[in-house]
Amino acid sequence: MAEDRVEELKRILQQNEVSVANAHEALEHHLNQLHRLGATLEDNVCEVLRKVIAQAEAIEELDRITNWTWRK
Repeated sequence: MAEDRVEELKRILQQNEVSVANAHEALEHHLNQLHRLGATLEDNVCEVLRKVIAQAEAIEELDRITNWTWRK
């Protein structure tokens, strides 16, 4: 039963994987939109995207350092 849940969670992670490049593109696009609207401060979306970028970078580095991957 626990193994089924682990497989389900791995599938969810794979389906919702965000690469560093994807997150950077989304952040740049959002910042450009804010700038066009005249906003001078970053919002919560920027904060979330920066955290997604940090997570993706950490996962990539862990993969390189340990040869471990959750993507299996």
